[in-house]
Amino acid sequence: MKTISKEEIKALFPELDLVNNKELVDKACAIWKEAFEAGAWDDIMKPQFATLAPNVSLVNHTRTIIRNSVNMAENVKEAYGYKVDMDVLIISILLHDVCKIVENDPGEVEGTCVKNNMGKTYQHGFMSGYYAQKYDFPEEIVATVIAHAGASKVIPRTIEGLILYYNDVADADIHFLISGAKLILDTRK
Repeated sequence: MKTISKEEIKALFPELDLVNNKELVDKACAIWKEAFEAGAWDDIMKPQFATLAPNVSLVNHTRTIIRNSVNMAENVKEAYGYKVDMDVLIISILLHDVCKIVENDPGEVEGTCVKNNMGKTYQHGFMSGYYAQKYDFPEEIVATVIAHAGASKVIPRTIEGLILYYNDVADADIHFLISGAKLILDTRK
């Protein structure tokens, strides 16, 4: 049986050192552990970010969004004096796409994935919200995780939610552009 430790997951995301509430970090890593052990992947670096963007690992996508979002949050705090809860922001980002580990299975070609029955049945982000609720995360984290998905009827209504949403869309559209897929921005027409 495949397994991964919370320590191995923490090592993948060094930005978790920026989170003050270590209980949130431990619970978020426990979710990644549960999802990985339940999913069809044999290596934590193999789950893919999207079916339309080959060779983009979920771990790298998540780290990129964390780094970009931390930079944006610091800029917003410095330039405007707005308060940004970095714990909520970073943990929400860590959890926002954890569902993809169980929604998608490895594709026939290395570096690709296909939606499995769960991925075809549930709206993207549902399982991430479920995990956050199951592990008793604060409501603002659960709501931020659920609101990140464009298909969600929940719109981000916090600074942390907006930072996650726009950084996620920007990163996704860069990969979609490179792969020749339709951009998220194209759906706004």
